[in-house]
Amino acid sequence: MIEYNPQEPMISLHIPKCGGQSLRRTLTGWFGPRFKIHYYQQYNAMPPKHDLEPGLCIHGHFNREKNMGADQYYPEIKQFITVVRDPLEIALSYYFFWKRKDRSRRLSLGLLQEGDEHDYRNIDDFFVKMPKSHLTLFLPVAISPANYKDVLDRYFIWIGFTEELQECIDMFASRLNLPKAAIEHINDSPRDEELSPSLKKKFMGENQFEFEIIDYIRRQYGY
Repeated sequence: MIEYNPQEPMISLHIPKCGGQSLRRTLTGWFGPRFKIHYYQQYNAMPPKHDLEPGLCIHGHFNREKNMGADQYYPEIKQFITVVRDPLEIALSYYFFWKRKDRSRRLSLGLLQEGDEHDYRNIDDFFVKMPKSHLTLFLPVAISPANYKDVLDRYFIWIGFTEELQECIDMFASRLNLPKAAIEHINDSPRDEELSPSLKKKFMGENQFEFEIIDYIRRQYGY
């Protein structure tokens, strides 16, 4: 964990399905005009690059696989915050969000056709076709089992957890001398299916590194 330098810009990494919309509202209140976003634009255009200035906070989906990673856009920025979550919970949350909202949006925009490979029949079908966690794609730089502890320790001011977001935000506010803010939970989706035990076990086995990252963060931050 590093100390926040208000004379330098900061990136808030929005890892999908980890409470990033809730965090965005809090950061908007704290940073005001110094808060900028980094998301796909209309018609899936790439995010614009912001002019850097002291105290700037840039929040969004920094996905290196899509050439919009933090190190690809802003290699000069060296301080980050993010909210993380158990990798299995991220995957479950994404499926139920897709089922409740994203599927109909994709169909209406012609991004998905009925019966396509990724028009998932049920939760098991989703996990068969999407067996890998994408957690590491949203971190500041490429990480591996050999360097992940150094990366997390060297780049992050703060890392919170979705399940304890209010407690984590209170800790962050105290560290940066910011006013405490009540977190509003956004984008929650009801869960009406159960993942089969065999696919759950397989997912956890194939994503051991991602679970190791989450365990390390919990130990470092005392959550």
